[in-house]
Amino acid sequence: MFTRFNFLIRSVSVLALSSLAWAAFAQGPVSAHVSATPLLLALNAKQQASLGVQVAAVQASTGGQLLASATVVMPPGKEFTVSAPYAGQVSRLLVGVGDSVKAGTALAHFTSPMLGDARRLLNEASLDYKNASAAAQRDQAMFDEGIIPAVRLQLSRSKQEAAQAQLHAREAELLAAGIRFDANTGYATGTLKAPLSGTVSEAFVAVGLRVDAGAMLFKLADSTQLQLDLQLSSDKATQLQVGDEVSVPSRNAKAKIIGVSRAVDASQSARARATVTYRGSLQASELVPAVVHAKGKASAAKPGTQWLVPARAVTQWRGKPWVFVANAQGFEAQTVNVVSSTDDLSLVEALWPVGSKVAVTGIASLRALLQKDE
Repeated sequence: MFTRFNFLIRSVSVLALSSLAWAAFAQGPVSAHVSATPLLLALNAKQQASLGVQVAAVQASTGGQLLASATVVMPPGKEFTVSAPYAGQVSRLLVGVGDSVKAGTALAHFTSPMLGDARRLLNEASLDYKNASAAAQRDQAMFDEGIIPAVRLQLSRSKQEAAQAQLHAREAELLAAGIRFDANTGYATGTLKAPLSGTVSEAFVAVGLRVDAGAMLFKLADSTQLQLDLQLSSDKATQLQVGDEVSVPSRNAKAKIIGVSRAVDASQSARARATVTYRGSLQASELVPAVVHAKGKASAAKPGTQWLVPARAVTQWRGKPWVFVANAQGFEAQTVNVVSSTDDLSLVEALWPVGSKVAVTGIASLRALLQKDE
């Protein structure tokens, strides 16, 4: 008994088993048959719980599937930045991050001396146009009665057109700035309005903080339509074509390829773009693992031999990738062939029955049990 205890202590020291793994040993015998492939680890439910082992079902892969990482993005024109039109400060915030707004909704009150000047110039231009219009109407009446010549009427009309152009220029300046004036705000204060309907995704301001002209204040996004920006190796990009289906199993979402760029960037990655056809639980700006169903890729694998598993289920041992497959006695450690992988998913080749489950947590402890007799 004493000799067996010493042997276990030496094994724990050499392999640096976790405390959970040692607890599993104390609860009953664990056997590892390393003489054959696959290798059997006999573990009861209590021992698995002590080791922190959890399992997940594998997903059968159809032929022509590729794995890629994708960033959820907005389509062009569906994201807009609201900037400071002049140097000044936000005097009041009217919305916060996550708020839904419609086009024209007030976002904040913005105060600036230059805004006061712009308002003054707008009022002057409006007054000049009214005076010029009145003069043109008066001269038109006098011309109709034969009191003034046509030259004077033409001069009045030219002045009216010039005043109208000046007024339009002042209005366009404030329109481009996204500013409107309200009766309940100060003379040098205007209201920043939303340029489109959507959600306030980011806010970069605080009340009273002075900002320069052009400083970013808000970022709005119309998240009713999303796209996937896929990062691919160059060899994967050559196998894709417009119309290929894309799925995101972790978010229960689907998309369709709308463009492929096979030119690689500085990180040696090619890109493809897909429009989301079924959103599921996708959120803008998140990075997700995607499965591309490439029509142009012929698969030499037999049906039922390729499986999608969580990437953390695959571990390296003896220079090969291994997976722990659950069975009635515990787990079988099996070697697999990794066809493709991302940070979250791996596409592997193995002869497994439908409904198989693999260990996704406690992998280090399971591998330590395999190594204990080496």
